[in-house]
Amino acid sequence: MIPFLQSLYHPEPELPRDDDDYYHRILQDIELFMISSQVYHLLIKQERLEDVPTFFQQKLKEDYTRGLNHNFYMRYQEAILLKAFEEWAINAIPLKGIHFAVRYFGHLGARVAGDIDILIPLNKLRESIECVKALGYTFEIVKDHHARLYRNELSVELHWTLDKQYWSDLTPHPFWESSEKLKHYDYVKQLSTQYTFYFICLHSARHQMDSLRYLLDIRQMLYECAEEIDYDSLFRRAGCDKTLRRIKTVLSIVYQQFPELHKVKPLDIPYINCYWNYESIRNAKLGIRDRQYYMYKMHFKHLIFDSWKYTLKSIRKSY
Repeated sequence: MIPFLQSLYHPEPELPRDDDDYYHRILQDIELFMISSQVYHLLIKQERLEDVPTFFQQKLKEDYTRGLNHNFYMRYQEAILLKAFEEWAINAIPLKGIHFAVRYFGHLGARVAGDIDILIPLNKLRESIECVKALGYTFEIVKDHHARLYRNELSVELHWTLDKQYWSDLTPHPFWESSEKLKHYDYVKQLSTQYTFYFICLHSARHQMDSLRYLLDIRQMLYECAEEIDYDSLFRRAGCDKTLRRIKTVLSIVYQQFPELHKVKPLDIPYINCYWNYESIRNAKLGIRDRQYYMYKMHFKHLIFDSWKYTLKSIRKSY
């Protein structure tokens, strides 16, 4: 699967031809990790869609079309939310979702959005909850670093910081300071590419890099915006925030799976061996867990922190 994903960014090596068994196996993994939209979009962008079998194209197109329709709905719902924040004069930054798909993949349908995540100032949390409730959402819970509300099957999370509280020294101030207004808004902003990349790495570490979605998100940002990402600045910021080991772990995984990234954006650090392995990650999704998997899980549960304070805490409570 990894060689196939590598080929989506480069014309070499050629994709296998006349090997239906190969593409059936690849399709199983694509559906397992729910990355049909990303794969279909990248095949089109690289003008390689005709290099794969018809059944493979058709299945990806079906999933892509379904995801695109879902994202149209999500864009509409998010626009209503952002309009409300603007009217209530509450600063807000949409995270991930459709904005990430359009900004870094280049198309609304290139990455299916899940729930709606919005960064808001902590001192506006109560007002933000009331703002969302006024749109018909029901308050569910305040937990860790966000409040969650829902309406039917749509969930909205209001984050006041970008890491679980008390697991690092991260402060949201630099994220806000470097943000810029979205067009047609005064209060709705977007993160800079530098801080979007930092956030995506943190988010991926939080989910223990347990899906190919996270690898593709980071790979895509580096492919599109390498010159806007400053590793020295990122590592200094992460060092201050006590998140540096998480960032280096995530980047170690991505660069080991996509070594050609060194030509796009050299990474001059010793890799951290966290025992991440594609086969173990895949098998775990299927309910099969081996020794390598448990070693990888131990790293992300206990050995990913910059401070022994957080490591010892992780023994008592899961991050």
